[in-house]
Amino acid sequence: MKKILYTLIPMMLVACGGGKKSPQDGGHGIGIDSATVAQINAGDADYVPQRSDYSFRSDVRTITEDGEVRWDSIIVCLTDAKGHRQELYSQALPLDTLNWDKGSIGEISEDDWNFDGIPDLQVCTGPMNGFGNYTYDVWLWNDEAHKFEELKCDGVIYSPTIDPDNKCVVSFWRLDDDVEIIRYKWKDGKLVESEREQMSASELADD
Repeated sequence: MKKILYTLIPMMLVACGGGKKSPQDGGHGIGIDSATVAQINAGDADYVPQRSDYSFRSDVRTITEDGEVRWDSIIVCLTDAKGHRQELYSQALPLDTLNWDKGSIGEISEDDWNFDGIPDLQVCTGPMNGFGNYTYDVWLWNDEAHKFEELKCDGVIYSPTIDPDNKCVVSFWRLDDDVEIIRYKWKDGKLVESEREQMSASELADD
């Protein structure tokens, strides 16, 4: 079976990326480190938000140039029990979303990525190709700091599955008949690759 090529992956914007400029700065950044975080209504200085205080919604905004779609930005709005709001900015993938199904882009989930019993926050940034390979931006709830913080990971996570029994996050990538499954586990505060498996889609279907 031929090996899946990853030579283009560093050029892609992925769920564990960071350090880029935000869409508002003309870049294609993902995550808190690269995004503008707007804190509105900053009163109630003694109020300490709890994870259960937050509600979420997302807004997908299509950016055009000269009538042609360039990219979509995703704004995730967080609102706490006092009505304070934060906005987290993500970049939809692929960059040119004109001919792609946007059904899942901006979809919010609240899975427990770090297995601390507290739900975290993830937003779907879209598929990488016709086989899916969905990417997500993920923010972990820090219960000591009482805030969401960007997920740290040493690789690319596609179409993730959270495996609480084995305390790992499973990445599933498919290209034609080639499938690669990578399992990530927590080490020193970030997800690191612990196991990699390659197979064909037909083999996977037989299991």
